[in-house]
Amino acid sequence: MMDPTTLIPAAEAIPSPWGWFETLLLVTFVLHLLFMNLAVGSAALAFFGRLGGKQRELARELGHRAPTFLALTVNLGVAPLLFVQVVYGQFLYTSSVLMAGWWLSAIAAVILGYYALYVHDGKFESAPAASLSALGLSLVFLAYTGFLLSNNMTLMLRPEAWTAYFARPDGGLLNVADPTMWSRFVHIMLGAPAVAGLYAALLGRKRNRPDWVEHGLAWFTRVTMLQIVVGLWVLFSQPGRVRLALLGGDAIATAVLAASVALGLGALFAGLRGRPLPAALLTVGAVACMGATRAQVRLVTLAPYFHPSSLPVAPQTSAMILFLVVLVVGLWGIARMIDLYARSAPDRTGRG
Repeated sequence: MMDPTTLIPAAEAIPSPWGWFETLLLVTFVLHLLFMNLAVGSAALAFFGRLGGKQRELARELGHRAPTFLALTVNLGVAPLLFVQVVYGQFLYTSSVLMAGWWLSAIAAVILGYYALYVHDGKFESAPAASLSALGLSLVFLAYTGFLLSNNMTLMLRPEAWTAYFARPDGGLLNVADPTMWSRFVHIMLGAPAVAGLYAALLGRKRNRPDWVEHGLAWFTRVTMLQIVVGLWVLFSQPGRVRLALLGGDAIATAVLAASVALGLGALFAGLRGRPLPAALLTVGAVACMGATRAQVRLVTLAPYFHPSSLPVAPQTSAMILFLVVLVVGLWGIARMIDLYARSAPDRTGRG
């Protein structure tokens, strides 16, 4: 049997200690994940709201905002993808090549899903059936994109699975035999309607729509309860070594997992008590800790092959400082644009 370590390319030097990039990866990934949840979740709530026929106005509002959320998702997704390439490039580039045919199709899927969201919003009144169909199609494209991302991000952690390339050297390899891929995919996608439910509740509180608050919190609490079961699936689908690290074998991995569970339960209880703002704040904290848990899983999984501390460092202090300044200014600019957009958006609940 081939030794999988011989398939791992040599690591490139990085311009600063790896901890900087790991921290930036975590921060930008959490921001990306929050907006992804808002984009996909808003589309999902709008779709099911229209199917049920009882939340048409909320569906119109969420559907109108979904394209903006998706644009921010894509823009904020570039940074973590670049940071993971800096630290784990020899793994991510390899997995991307192994599934290249599928991976490249993600670009088309995102574009089509984005366009379909605009069709849904633009045709909401003039062609309701076409609008609803476009929204459903957008959800399919976005779920497909998430499926590909889950495949790539788990395949990069399994050099032992790369040998399948020699039986299928066409760039069509997927990581569907890995149980961690399926549990991760379901866990991430299921979080979207929960977060969007909180957003709907906060929007309802702002607009003095108690029915929106009730509907949004119902989505949040019910999906979060389901996430408890899915979270156990994610945990027990991990290899024994990773599972042991999360359950006491590694202090940091155990601490961040415990924090994410505690914050998630706190958010659930706040939602059950009808308090959307505390629930939202606790959810943001839970998502951040889940991102940190994911980083710990990556480190533990790759430990037999690699640790970022082994990366050679070729210091480029001035370039790193300039990058950090641009990053901070860029994030401030995005936050400012979001604030201006929120303040200037007219009240659409009464449009006919």
